[in-house]
Amino acid sequence: MSSYSRRQVEKKANDLLSREHVDAPPVPVQELAASLGYQVIYRYFDDHDLSGTVIRDRRGTVMIGINTLHAPVRQRFSIAHEIGHAIMHLAEGEDLIVDPPARSFFNRDERASLGEDSREIEANQFAAALLMPAPFIGAVARDILSGSPRSTVGSLTEALAGRFRVSPQAMKFRLVNLGVIEPD
Repeated sequence: MSSYSRRQVEKKANDLLSREHVDAPPVPVQELAASLGYQVIYRYFDDHDLSGTVIRDRRGTVMIGINTLHAPVRQRFSIAHEIGHAIMHLAEGEDLIVDPPARSFFNRDERASLGEDSREIEANQFAAALLMPAPFIGAVARDILSGSPRSTVGSLTEALAGRFRVSPQAMKFRLVNLGVIEPD
């Protein structure tokens, strides 16, 4: 079982952004996957709840499968989530082995957001930190507020979500977790 602290997860995401010289949103998540040597494959999944999966084959090749039925913002989050699994869990050998043997994978589906599996929590934290880095949020929020100082929390969240190419729900959750806004 994995046991990364939130701080360790944030550091892994920030280290990747720094190494790849990403310094402004939106984070080019597909390009980050490619720079890591991961192949991103877009396909229609029969299981409509399944957002993504990551597989490491016998040769060590990492493939990320993304469900084309989902909105682009969800696809971006799923890619980041699967990168998190590949970095934190496949590398550790904390794999789910399925048939045929020597294949390892993680799936991102509706259960991933329930917060019941530590690996899923960590992959979600990684995805949020990768797509919505705290320093980027601060800089973009200041920019937005300088042009519209009377923005509401809702309008600021929407504007941030648009700039970061994430869902408003993901941005709101990130802002709550960073302590920027209070939960509803």
